[in-house]
Amino acid sequence: MCGITGISTKENNINIEKLWLATDILAHRGPDDRGIYVSQNQRNGMGHRRLSFIDISPSGKQPMSNKNGSLHITFNGEIYNYKELRTRLENDGIQFETHTDTEVLLNGYKKWGTSLPNYLDGMFAFAILDEEEQTWFLCRDRFGIKPLFFSFSNDAFIFGSEIKSLLAFEVINKKIRPDAISLFLANRYIPCPFTIWDNIYQVRPGHYLEINLQQWKQKNTAYWILETGNLYEDSETARNTFENMFQQSVQSHLIADVPVGSFLSGGYDSSALVYIMQKVLHYPTKAFTIGFKDWAQSEDKYASIVAESTGADLYTSIADESHLSMTHKLMWHYDNPIADISIIPTYEVSRLASSYVKAVLSGEGADEALGGYWWHKSENWLRYSSLHSRLFGYSFTDIKKHYISAMSMGLFDNKELKKCLTSTYASHIPDDPFSHFDTFRLPNETSIVKQIQYLDIYTFMSELILTKIDRASMAHSLEVRVPFLQHQLIQYLFSLSSDVVIKKNIQKYFLHDWLKTRLPATILNRSKQGFVGPDAYYMNIDIYQSALKNGELIKQGVIQKAYMLHLIKTKDHWRLWKMYALENWWKVWQPQ
Repeated sequence: MCGITGISTKENNINIEKLWLATDILAHRGPDDRGIYVSQNQRNGMGHRRLSFIDISPSGKQPMSNKNGSLHITFNGEIYNYKELRTRLENDGIQFETHTDTEVLLNGYKKWGTSLPNYLDGMFAFAILDEEEQTWFLCRDRFGIKPLFFSFSNDAFIFGSEIKSLLAFEVINKKIRPDAISLFLANRYIPCPFTIWDNIYQVRPGHYLEINLQQWKQKNTAYWILETGNLYEDSETARNTFENMFQQSVQSHLIADVPVGSFLSGGYDSSALVYIMQKVLHYPTKAFTIGFKDWAQSEDKYASIVAESTGADLYTSIADESHLSMTHKLMWHYDNPIADISIIPTYEVSRLASSYVKAVLSGEGADEALGGYWWHKSENWLRYSSLHSRLFGYSFTDIKKHYISAMSMGLFDNKELKKCLTSTYASHIPDDPFSHFDTFRLPNETSIVKQIQYLDIYTFMSELILTKIDRASMAHSLEVRVPFLQHQLIQYLFSLSSDVVIKKNIQKYFLHDWLKTRLPATILNRSKQGFVGPDAYYMNIDIYQSALKNGELIKQGVIQKAYMLHLIKTKDHWRLWKMYALENWWKVWQPQ
């Protein structure tokens, strides 16, 4: 995994010193090597920080150029089918000088142009500068596993793996986008393509961005959209197909010239990964877990059972309430604010794993694809449905209300935002701070649960879960690979009828059926639990009061003090947690 950045200026020469600064700000993403490329006309440049996995020799150094020097690339990610693509290109007479997937991307772009992403199986964010055509081509993987931010103005085009690399350039106006505060409080993140910063955006998952430097124009294009279907297959056939595809995905995600470990919570997803690594692929596995002091449901004890059953080597770290104060440090890494409740456990388990390996597998995507969350269950839909819906069918409006309730963890709707924000920010409250859900509305005949899963894939997972895992892991120069998000596997699951994939009273049916003869009943029978901590961990009102009562959000006129004091008095811990995350972000990025 790596850190990438770059810049083009419309009229002036680029500042090479600033390019190096923007590159080295991303050193945590790639401590193994560094490099920049600057075009002959001094108007274009790109930087790269390397975390090496494939062809770890100096020949894999980036930025990388093709033979005639017309194409240049800076690449973050892993292309799992790069060997197959290399063979195709070699059969067309193309010669290679390295054994990297990066060179496959360069030659693939030369061969296939903007169709290149359609050939790729992996997680990626990359930028290719074509000096002959005077264009940039930026691309992000289908689910947004890897981040990619950009800014396009009358003066400059800038991009980077993290916003902080863009902020290193003096042409960026470091101004807060006022409506982003409402969006963050409502959603726990700021929906793509926006960020908290004015004129800094995200490349959408499954999209590429073209910049024409001669005309100074940008164009966004979707190259992949998850399709849904209602295919009925008998359960045994569907399960077997899933199992084969999943096992192949795990195998491909182990491709590296260095050892790969795994996170292990003792839940279905990570347990399945470790079982396949150890028992099916005979891959010696170091597994990593985190527990919580004095918590009966602490996941480390379940991880121990799986490790003992599979023979994996388990490494454990134990957290306590003092780790909540780490949020301030984390917000340097989350330069777009986020309030996922597992940012601290994920940061800590990543710290642990990075002491032993450079990459791990993780189970993100399984719950979304296999119907593993409580909000997927039909018994929970009725709460926000009207009598008309119960009699004549659920509407997207009903589903959206249900989904907002599930996602918000301390609701900030328009009414609450008006009570919360000062006039400066209240005047920018969107009419609907949840309108991004409407973007992912499926046809009315789609089943309720599949519509919810689709929202999960493109919002909860892409915006919150994958952002959390990327920044927390890369803070420790650790690559996290997610085999459940192999796009052919996800596409297959979404092509099936929901009745095939999801069975009432069986948690993640496909995984449960596969694991029931392979792991102890203790693992199969445990209740679903997210990778978080005890609720008490987030109910530390003393920490919230100390940080928020006279904090920057009040001093700088963002939140009304009376409202903040009301939250503290009523011990409204989930709303306070969002405020606490935003307060710590503000102290890092907007200090007075």
